[in-house]
Amino acid sequence: MARPEKCRCICSMPLYRKFKPEGFESSEKELISLDEYEVFRLLNLEKKTQNECAERMQISRSTVSRIYDNAGEKIARALVLGRKLVIDGGDVMVCEKMRPECLGEKHCCHRSE
Repeated sequence: MARPEKCRCICSMPLYRKFKPEGFESSEKELISLDEYEVFRLLNLEKKTQNECAERMQISRSTVSRIYDNAGEKIARALVLGRKLVIDGGDVMVCEKMRPECLGEKHCCHRSE
């Protein structure tokens, strides 16, 4: 029996949640969960290490690695095969206020506070 999935902590909901290729209509889509989006954002945009990402999301480093691989494969399929990319779903908890580790973060949802 598989272990139950642990709730993952994300900074905020994405501003943009749907992307589609211009001039191409396909009924196929790739669904990226909110935790996959957050891992991809932290590792690629914020340049965090997998350990830093794991601490931020309150999950293990090996889970971060698995989530990142899944997200990368889905994003690649969307780009290469011209599929719509939708960000939604997943067992996540959105942080309610600025946390100490977010003080210097450029893209923190609470940066204007």
